[in-house]
This record gives sequence, structure tokens and C-alpha cells, in this order.
Amino acid sequence: MRWTRTWGVGLGAAAVLLAALTPAHAGTQHDRVVSTNPADTVPVIEDGAGAFGVATVGSTTVVGGSFTRVRPRGGTAVTRENILAFDANGAISSTFTPDIATRVWDVVPAGDGVSVYVGGQFSNVDGLARTNRVARINVSTGQVMTTFRSPGFDNIVTDLQLVNGRLYVGGYFKTVGGLPRVGLVALNPTTGALTDHLDDVTFADVFHDSSSASIPSGNRGVGVEKFAVTPDGSRLVAIGNFRTVSGQPRAQVAVLDTAGARASVSGWSTTRFASGCHPNFPTYTLGVDVSPDGRWFAVATGGAFSGGVGSGTMCDAISRWELAGSAPNQQPTWVDYMGGDTSNAIHVTGSAVYIGGHFRWANDPYAGDAAGPGSVDRKGMAALDPRNGLPFSFNAGKLPLRWGVNRFVSTAQGLWVAHDGDTLGNEATGRLGLMPLAGGKSIPPDNTGSLPGDAFLAGTLGNPTGPSPVLHRINAGGPTIPSLDAYGDWEADQDASSPLRSDGSATASWGQQFSRTAQVPATTPTDVFTDERWDPNGDPRMEWNLPAPVGVPLQVRLYFANGYGGTSQVGQRVFDVAVEGSTVLDDYDIVADAGGDSRGTMRAFDVTSDGNVDIDFSHVAENPLISAIEVVRTDVTPVDSSTDDVYRTSLTTSGATTTTQVPSGGVDWSSARGAFMVDGRLYTGWADGTFTWRSYNGSTFGAPRTVDLNDLTQFAAELPGVRGMWFDRTTGRMYYTMRGQNQLYYRYFTPESSVVGAVRFTVPSTAGIDWSKVTGGFLANGRLQYAGSDGTLRSVAWQDGAVGASTVMSGPDVDGRSWSNGALFLRAP
Repeated sequence: MRWTRTWGVGLGAAAVLLAALTPAHAGTQHDRVVSTNPADTVPVIEDGAGAFGVATVGSTTVVGGSFTRVRPRGGTAVTRENILAFDANGAISSTFTPDIATRVWDVVPAGDGVSVYVGGQFSNVDGLARTNRVARINVSTGQVMTTFRSPGFDNIVTDLQLVNGRLYVGGYFKTVGGLPRVGLVALNPTTGALTDHLDDVTFADVFHDSSSASIPSGNRGVGVEKFAVTPDGSRLVAIGNFRTVSGQPRAQVAVLDTAGARASVSGWSTTRFASGCHPNFPTYTLGVDVSPDGRWFAVATGGAFSGGVGSGTMCDAISRWELAGSAPNQQPTWVDYMGGDTSNAIHVTGSAVYIGGHFRWANDPYAGDAAGPGSVDRKGMAALDPRNGLPFSFNAGKLPLRWGVNRFVSTAQGLWVAHDGDTLGNEATGRLGLMPLAGGKSIPPDNTGSLPGDAFLAGTLGNPTGPSPVLHRINAGGPTIPSLDAYGDWEADQDASSPLRSDGSATASWGQQFSRTAQVPATTPTDVFTDERWDPNGDPRMEWNLPAPVGVPLQVRLYFANGYGGTSQVGQRVFDVAVEGSTVLDDYDIVADAGGDSRGTMRAFDVTSDGNVDIDFSHVAENPLISAIEVVRTDVTPVDSSTDDVYRTSLTTSGATTTTQVPSGGVDWSSARGAFMVDGRLYTGWADGTFTWRSYNGSTFGAPRTVDLNDLTQFAAELPGVRGMWFDRTTGRMYYTMRGQNQLYYRYFTPESSVVGAVRFTVPSTAGIDWSKVTGGFLANGRLQYAGSDGTLRSVAWQDGAVGASTVMSGPDVDGRSWSNGALFLRAP
């Protein structure tokens, strides 16, 4: 992809939208996401495989692709084979009619204000010699500029870019000008002569050979599918069907150093694209672009679902990579999996990463060809947050056809979308559209507050007093899991023998994400479903004997989830369960009861204790299993000592000044589980597993609005156990701590769209902080201010979760204030 910088001139409204003047090669950063309403003056390409390249020179836009018929808006269709030009008002040029018999893959401005370079699979233009695969054409007359002479390519050209006096040409060719040159060359932009700039760079060793070649270019051999160059021309990122570059391992992605007279292979490398995806894809790397500041690039892939985030593959994903340095074993900054669907176009405008393809969802790492937990509907086109890859609210409403978007080109007027469908922005636009910058949406600043400022403690979650209703919590087959309600933890059950059950059963653990039914209490961690204990043969049968006081009323809660793929269908695993000698589950089928595989559920049974609780399992089909067991007294009611009070404390960078109680707004703040403010919105997790935002001006709380978690049940299940929560605007990460767990977690979060990332990440252990004792926090002035269970507020340097030595700001031993309880947040107007 390339960038073009344009300057406005005194044209009419339509011209302002469509004009693009003298190009440069590091485009102006867009200050917003473009409009979803396409410009009404762009001609309609009615047929063919679609538009593939767009370039604007002066007031003329040239489009290349595979088509035969185009019509102006409200006009009559005319014949234009594979290339056309139109003016700022959408009038189709009658003089620009080059004869190009086959597909044009790309068009770029030539930098002289009068011509464009075109590249593709054509053997000639207008029957002229030395126009094989690459030619230069005057945009006014449509005549070939014969001073530029193609050196001759033996196969197709897929990508062009003019940078620093070099015309880079990429594709699937093996010889250029009769010389062995594979995949990428640099030409003299004036004469077309082959230069020696890339003579030391050799692409070799086909990544995959496929007879079906299911990629847009349709090619099988070694070659460069796409490439992108940094604005200063110092680095080039190439993607395609290769395993080595100049003898060095570079599976499908290579970074070249191009600043000097002779390019070389950079030491930058990654192995993340070395694994194969679907065999129909020769290469599954289909789109690449570099950020306007030249600091990073993004890659779009196809390849079909291959396990998503759990597999470690990059199939059907969008990923961001930093360009700093030249080290091996690079890892992506973020990855957004697309639910098993292909993305083949990508473009970075500073404010957004635009992606196009035939995908249906974004933020979908756990499902293939389906909407999984956290997935967001986006059909064929989306704008992603550059910080974390989550989708913005932008939704162009394009229904994908075949590959969907082929290429994006940005100008100061907006974003050109070259595609293969009939609609864009829910309008019948044909295979080309311009999404104007005018009328687009500015991205909020994500202000999270600063010091001096006001910190708030909302509500107190008191520890329950009196006797506990919980007699037993057993994480069958798994390790100890901390409780979410200050009662007993879910005890480990990993040993072969236990005084509470019979011998002979086995354990299993699962790596996939589990969802849960409404029958599972909010205070039950979803993690109990990731392990199980199962009975292999019934000799002896799996049985629990759990002691309990005689004569007390009890509820026995049995937790089930099927994690084994071999029994993922209804009827493949069936068994009986008896409690206290009576069959309570006859021919029980977990998948049928839970409504699917990898989905947890709970069944509860009331009994009166006779001194112990007997739970027995019997075979019917395959093997019985249990994920967790809970036994609670129904005659014990815990005493709640929580409050809904809200206190405001003025803070400087070194300590607290004044504390005042403020109105609570009638909110049940004792149920709050972590909070943070962004741009005047107070985001809060709740004990019932919901996540909300409301306005807050320092004195009045607005009405709550529920954030749609898009069936992200794992996060909903975590929320009751959350203690502290804060948002890092630099990385787009929402950090949180959980009761009883010495871990700091984060999920990606984009306030503009209120989308929560589907994947939970764990921050590497940080010396000096026990996260199980962190009850709240907020980021300000480059530091994390965090409250501990000892009531002390501390401050520590912060950088992507990394911290150093802390200093005390406030606390019982400093100024008599206690910060140990309540939802802690910093006001952010």
C-alpha cells in the first residue's frame, strides 16, 4: 500500500471530495476515522472481478482492475476494459482509453502531476513494445509515455510503489529483462531500466505449493504478494510465497534495509508465519502496510481457522509488528483473529487500521466460521484501534463477495476502497468507493485524569461475618482456585487418592475458553470448568463421600462441562448421577443440557444431611465426569457489612490533602468490582457479572449503560472477583486484579466502541507487588497509584505493566486515611 499527500484547491464540493494533487510517499495522518457514507459522485463499476488499484493525479482518478463496464452516477454505462479515468465530478474520461486486455493489479502516481504507473498481468498496452506488465500512461490523453520502457517480466506484477527515486515492483516473476530476478525489483522511474538496488536480495524456497492457489493473485510459485515501504524509504516489508531471502530464513515476511544504494536483508525476523494454514493457500500473507510514522507495520492474512489464539498460528488474523531494531524472533504487539475468515487488504492511516476481506467478525479468536465469545459483527471491512487491534464503531456495512476489499488508498479527502462487490456503506456503489474524511468520526483522546486531581472511593465491600454457608468446594481434577466471595476457596483435587472419594478415577485439563449457562452462580469461577475428573471403567465407580453436620438442610451443586472434542455432540457422553442413593440425573448428557460443547452448567439438589453427602456416577455411554462440587448450608445467611458511601480525596503527586463524603447517587456501590474513568465516563464492573459506564462530573452520577460484552462470558464470570481496575490509554489495555490471585491481568479495551478484548493476558510477575493484596488503582502522570489491603495508597513507575520501587502517598500510618476497600478511580473530565 502507498500513501498520498494532497492539498485542497478551489473546487466545488464534489471536487473537494475527489481531487488529489501532487503525491508524496508519506501521507498525511488522518485525524479521524472516515465516514461510512460513500461519496455520491464516484462512477459505478458494474462487472468483473473488481477494482484493484487507485491513483489520483491532479483532478483525475485512475482505477485499474478486472472489469468491462462502468457508468457515471445517473448516466449510461460505457465500455472500459480493466482501466478507466474520471474527473473530480465523476465524469468518465473519453480520452483515457488505453487498450489493456488483462487485469491491472495496481496504479500509482508517477510524481510528475501528469501520469501514472500501472502494473498487472497484461502483456502490453495498446500493442506497444516494452509495455509488458508495467507501463507509464498520461492521465489526460491515455497515451503510453514511451520514454519509460518496461524491462520485461515473465509473470504478473501485483504491487508498485514509488519511493526516493525508485519504482519498486513486486509480483510473481522469476526473470526481468531476461535476468534472474525473483519477486521484487527496483526500476529507474524515468526510463524503466532495471537497477542494481535489489541485486543482493533473493527470494527463494516456495513456502507452499498448491494446485488450487486460493489467493487473490492466483499464483503458486515463489514471489512477493505485497510490500510496503517506510515513508523515509529506509525499510521495505515484503510478504509472499517464500521461505528464505538471500539464504536467510524468512518465512512469508521479510524486512529489507533499503536506505543505501544496495538493499540488504535486515536482521529483523519472526518465526510466527512459519506454520502452515489451509493447504489451498500458497501464501496466507495477503496484505501489508507501514504506519505513517514508519515505526511499525501490520499484516493481514487468510488461511482458514487453525485454532485461533490457542494455536499460536497467524491464520486469518490481523497483526501489528514493531520495526525498531533488527533482532530475530520478533513477536506481534497484538493479534486480532477474524473467526476463520480472510483479510486481504490493510491500510494504516494513523488514526485507524483499515482492513478488508470476506470476514464477518472481528475480535473472534476462539471460533472458526462462527461468532465466538467477544466477537463483533463486521462484514468485509472494519477500522481497528492501532493500539490493540479491537474494532472501532465504524461499520461500512459492506457485504463481502468473493475476496471483498482488494486495496485501500488514502488521500486527504478520504479512503478509496477498491473491492469486488456491489455495495459499500449500504449503498449500491459498484466495485469502487470513496469514504470521505469529511463527516468522519474523531477518536476521543481517552483522557484518564492526572494529578493533582480527585480520587474517589465508591462503596465498601465488607467481609461477611458469622458462620459460612459453604461446607465444601472442590475443583475436581484441578488446582486450588481462589473464591470470589471471601468464603472457602475451590480446593485442589489433583491427587490419585483422596479421603473424600473413591480411587480409580482420572483427570483431564483443557486449554480452550469455556462459556457458561445462567444456572452457574456469579460467585463460581469459570476456571472450574477447565479441569475435570472422569471415571474410566466404573470399577470401582467414581464416588464422593463428603462429611456434613447431621440434620442440616443442604444444597448439593454439581458443575459439568464437556471439554473433550470426541464427545462434543449430543448423545456421545451419557451417564447417571445419584445423590444420597437416589438417582437425580438419569441418562444425563452435558452437551444437551448446557447447549453446546465447552460450555459449563450447574445442577442443584436439596437434601438433609445424615452425616455425609454421597455422590455416585454410573456409565451409560462413554465416561462420566464432574468439573466441580459445592455443598452449602441453606439455613445459614451471611451478614453483609458493606456500605454504599462515596468519598472524594484531593491528591497531589506526593500525597492527599482533603477528604469529603459526596452523594452516592443511590447506587449500590458495595456491588462495584473495580472502576476507572475515561473522557468523563465511569466504567465499572459489578458483582452480577455486568460491565457498565455512566457519566460523572464529580458530584452527579448519570444513569448506567450496560456495555455489550458480545457473549464474552469468561470476562463476565471474572467480574465478581475483580478488586482493582485501571485503563492504560497508551496501549489500550484494561488491567485488573482478582481476589486471592497474585497475578495482574489485562484485556484490550477501546472506549470509542466499548469493545472488550476476547483474550485475557497475564502480566509477567513483578517483583515487589503482591497483586492479591491490590484492591484498586489508577494511572496518572506516568505512574500507577494503587491501594493495598493494608489501607495504604502507594505510587510506582509504570510502563506496560512494568513497575519499580514504590513510594507511600497516603494511609492509616501516614494521614489516618484507609484505601483498602471500595471501587477506586481518578476523575477524568
